[in-house]
Amino acid sequence: MKCRLCRRETERESVFCVFHARAREALLAGYERWSDAYGELSWKEYVNRIKGRAETGEWVKDLVDGGIDE
Repeated sequence: MKCRLCRRETERESVFCVFHARAREALLAGYERWSDAYGELSWKEYVNRIKGRAETGEWVKDLVDGGIDE
């Protein structure tokens, strides 16, 4: 299969390549930490905050722009 974001080969039954899969794991883990820190924080708020940060990597931005769901 091909990654739905960059068309690289995927591993096993994943819809993402290894790079986007790792970025997704980091994004989800970050949401958990941010939710704990900020209290009530929706997924949409989190994604909007992450998207605008200079520290956010390109793989994560691909996911956010690609409309990844929680």
